[in-house]
Amino acid sequence: MSNDIFSDYIKKQNSMTGAARNSGAAAKGTEPEAITGSETAAAAESKTAAAAESETVALLKEISGKLNFFAAPGSSGIGGPPEPGRLSGLPGSGRLPEAPQVDLAIVDGSVVLPGNGIFQTNLYMKDGKVHSLGDIPGIKAARTVDAGGKFVVPGIIDPHIHLGLFAPIREELETETRSALIGGVTTAGCYLGGEKSHFSTFPGIAEEIDRTSFIDIIPHLVIGTDEQRREIGDYIEHLGVTSFKVYMNGIPGMIGDVDDGFIMDVLGELNKSDKKCILCTHAENRDLIRRANRIVKEEKGNQATIQDWTETHPSMAEEEAVIRLSFLAEKSGTPVYFVHISSKQAMDKLRKIKQRSKYIHIETTSPYLSITRAGAGNNQIKMEPPFRDPEDVEALWNAVSDGIVDTIGTDNVTLTRAEKNIDAAIWDTMPGYPAIGTHLPVTLHEGVVKRGIPLELVIGLMTKRPAEIFGVYPRKGTLLPGSDADAVILDLNLEKEVRADECGSRSDFSLYEGKRLKGWPVLTVKGGKIVAENGSCVAERPDGRYLYREQSK
Repeated sequence: MSNDIFSDYIKKQNSMTGAARNSGAAAKGTEPEAITGSETAAAAESKTAAAAESETVALLKEISGKLNFFAAPGSSGIGGPPEPGRLSGLPGSGRLPEAPQVDLAIVDGSVVLPGNGIFQTNLYMKDGKVHSLGDIPGIKAARTVDAGGKFVVPGIIDPHIHLGLFAPIREELETETRSALIGGVTTAGCYLGGEKSHFSTFPGIAEEIDRTSFIDIIPHLVIGTDEQRREIGDYIEHLGVTSFKVYMNGIPGMIGDVDDGFIMDVLGELNKSDKKCILCTHAENRDLIRRANRIVKEEKGNQATIQDWTETHPSMAEEEAVIRLSFLAEKSGTPVYFVHISSKQAMDKLRKIKQRSKYIHIETTSPYLSITRAGAGNNQIKMEPPFRDPEDVEALWNAVSDGIVDTIGTDNVTLTRAEKNIDAAIWDTMPGYPAIGTHLPVTLHEGVVKRGIPLELVIGLMTKRPAEIFGVYPRKGTLLPGSDADAVILDLNLEKEVRADECGSRSDFSLYEGKRLKGWPVLTVKGGKIVAENGSCVAERPDGRYLYREQSK
């Protein structure tokens, strides 16, 4: 279905009660108050306690029985009609259903429902799904967690990671997905490349995901050869993959790039499908980058520093590429998704393009939102595209705040200092870094705590929007009944120092080593089970799976 259960109803009631509050505030000469993620948890707790008597929260309590009904065993699930004979169990029908038994209750937290608001309420989970919201009299839970003074958000979706590039994918599926759970990430979009037909590699990877991963995986397939391009229709039909990627500029020795004709052919293949497909793109003009690399090498040679590395990937290369691909998307009528936008110039162009094009989706990353080349002391931050300047970081945050950015990912590439060759000349250092374990606290610290961007907005870009774009919503990305019971409890008052050896990754360094961040996940739930708590993974066994998609256009 296209909407959450009761979502339109909640929005309608919110607008009505909001108008009433505004009217009352105007009569008193004061502005209406709202819960924002920029407040401290203590202030938010106080405000949400007062809001508990508001019309909005009263509405949640009123419909909690309906929510419970739709999520109960025997009902048809999210958005489905009640089964014949079950109407007598609905509130107002003359008799109430018996108090249900659930597996997990998270009580007294400020529950963030992206697109709907922040509510002081309880969250109940059963059989791996969200069971109900509200204050249900007599409900029995096998385990209860007190989230008082904290926020409860949907499990974080990192739409952009890489696994298996510098170590066997089996190993990284275990170590990096454990790191993900500690950091509040319960689902990730993983890019899978190689020059062979994906039919020869993907089935084995899918089995390994189901056997080894601690989080759910949305597979994205890289298309770089004519054979892979010809097989796109079969990947969609038989593998349940609907998101693909091309590189307008590749990584020498690792990933090849493709020309515009090839991209148009790929877009054409996606258009043939009756499923909702999208093309992800590393957008940089390869010729401008090759020219810039030649100039820097001639001028600096092996004396070039990490600051010089930024000059090898000038902003104009990203700026030109987003203009070009937006044009191809418009001409082909196919949605595209720009991964890891890093520069002010590219974002400025996308801001204008997106106003008139329905085909554009934009991702930036928590590293690009938090690091500049100016603060770098060594080659550990080498990446493609490179880190840029403070004005680029602020432009990216403005695009987050303004709704231009759709998602926030990491572009996680796990490798050790030795694998990165971190002490070599910049030309011989590998691009990449571990980031999934610090993704959520970095974004909270930089966006919500430091810049005062509303928590609901930021969480929406890390949950609901990637779920919608990549065809797994409303199973993922929300905490409304019937969705997967993936949730994170956040403490916006908790301040900790980042230590690589506490992140759970196989890597031996972090981009944020020694940095103090405020705003951390303190508990992660996946599939209705507590899997991480207070910085440690407590999952008994891997419970991840690869997400087969078949959403129609």
